[in-house]
Amino acid sequence: MSFNKYLNEILEQFLLKPAEIISDEQLTHCIDLTLLNQNTSKEPLIALNDLANAHQVAAVCVFPENLMYFKLKDHIKLATVVNFPQGNDEIATCLAQIKYAMHFGIQEIDYVVPYSLYLEGNKHQALQHTKHIVQYCKEHKLVSKVILETGAFSQLELLYELASELIELDVDFLKTSTGKTTQGASLTAVFSLLSAIKNSGKKVGIKISGGVKTPSQAKAYAHLSQLLLNRELNNHWFRIGASSLLEELLKTN
Repeated sequence: MSFNKYLNEILEQFLLKPAEIISDEQLTHCIDLTLLNQNTSKEPLIALNDLANAHQVAAVCVFPENLMYFKLKDHIKLATVVNFPQGNDEIATCLAQIKYAMHFGIQEIDYVVPYSLYLEGNKHQALQHTKHIVQYCKEHKLVSKVILETGAFSQLELLYELASELIELDVDFLKTSTGKTTQGASLTAVFSLLSAIKNSGKKVGIKISGGVKTPSQAKAYAHLSQLLLNRELNNHWFRIGASSLLEELLKTN
């Protein structure tokens, strides 16, 4: 059994019962309601807008070309993806995507770090790319949620290293996955990101995304995040990026 699998099983056992103290309402308010399917028609987007407004989620996250369909209540953030999903766009392309999104009142940017470059050993180039985007977000008062694509990392030590380096770039959130690869979020990967945040001493948030479909999964991630960071659960620092989780939570009420 690999160390990652062993750690994942230990974490699952440890978190199972304590996670019950987190309510469905708390989770709902931490959801980034997501629709990132290519060639989505107008009707599902309008339905997503209405669903978000009805249930007070944290944010809605869609492709830049779909932002025009959203008119959200004041407390719900509007987010889009940049450098998505492979993380191999030029800086100029990323900035153009952000500038376009700003015309629609965008507030948050979910940006994919050039993780393939990083894994190939071109760490400085990957981090410089990210630095440009994060600084641009800061200048325009946009929240930066940086996607590491944690499933691409076979070594937790390397994932921790990248997370620590991104924190030093002053990102607002570390995010696990695009949801477009075979391996999305995992407890071990989230443990690594949370450890980097905790050890940095900075108020960086975390967003869990990629395969989070059930309330029990989401509550385990939320509980682990609370335990490691010793913070009261709220969407200022904790998010779950999901497309179907809200519907599952509504079934239990």
